[in-house]
Amino acid sequence: MEIQIPSLLRIKPRALYKLGKYLRKHRLHRVALFYGEGIKDLLGQAVEISLDSSEILVATEEVVRHNAIEDVVTSAFQIPPEARAIVAVGGGVAVDFAKYAGFLTQLPVVAVPTAISNDGFASPGASLYVNGKRTSCRATIPFGVVIDTAVIQRSPVRFTYSGIGDLLSKYSAVADWKLAYHNTGEPVNDFSVMISLQSVANLVNHPVKQPDDLGFLQLVGGALVMSGVAMEVSGSSRPASGSEHLISHAYDQLASEPSMHGLQVGIASLGTMWLQRNPNRETVLRVLAETGFAGYIADHRLDRETFVKAIGLAPSLRPGYYTALSQPGAIQHLQEYVAGDPFWDAYLA
Repeated sequence: MEIQIPSLLRIKPRALYKLGKYLRKHRLHRVALFYGEGIKDLLGQAVEISLDSSEILVATEEVVRHNAIEDVVTSAFQIPPEARAIVAVGGGVAVDFAKYAGFLTQLPVVAVPTAISNDGFASPGASLYVNGKRTSCRATIPFGVVIDTAVIQRSPVRFTYSGIGDLLSKYSAVADWKLAYHNTGEPVNDFSVMISLQSVANLVNHPVKQPDDLGFLQLVGGALVMSGVAMEVSGSSRPASGSEHLISHAYDQLASEPSMHGLQVGIASLGTMWLQRNPNRETVLRVLAETGFAGYIADHRLDRETFVKAIGLAPSLRPGYYTALSQPGAIQHLQEYVAGDPFWDAYLA
């Protein structure tokens, strides 16, 4: 199996202003440029100056407002033949759009995320709407990732908390993968496990955990890239996604007002790790407090009744995907814990 990893990786302040320089270094002189909705108004001038100063030509430009798969296919095959790469500047919708377009056209993709709310910008998958339903599709892992930490610093803090929650959930995901091995024989890729857990360890062991600190943002961005690489190495989402992600996806379907994916996943991990008797749960609780995640969630709690229902729905979203919720009685056990234990008052209303 051939494994792709990002060849271009820059995570630092003002990296956006050097985007053209990075592209030229890799001989990507003509690009298809995709902006997330509203991003061109905020950052378009900086992008244009950077590209112009390095004589990078924009073969086509588009603002991505939706990521229905038919829209991606249409745009992908309208990219002019002289384009040598696809550059996506924006959030998850624009980056997923570009990654799938790159998958269809075999063009390298350079992701320039404007928030670090989850590991999707560096993963080999894309979340798209297929027949009106959100679906995880195989896509191209980015050839390049450029994260301007000064841009990230100015993004709403909930996005960074979401990225922190997504990172900490890897403890739960890896434990589920090992449960699957012991109960079904599903093979575990030890190297991808090591990468995934190391990405979390970098966060846990960092001395400064302030979401407005540039060094911390650099670390979180790099750790999310590592999580994406772990999925590429394993050939699946297993090192990054387990029962906690299923609960979050189920909550998305059931809630009248879902929260951000990484926030939901971080909270769900506290339940799935309790179910797993995962020794890292106390570490997760400590880091959630140290980063301010817990304080933020106390003011933006999820709906408890919906969350309990999401636990029941979660396993049906991926039949045959063994997790802690697949064990006999596990769903009811966790539902009773979440519904009745005062621990959850800080996370669920």
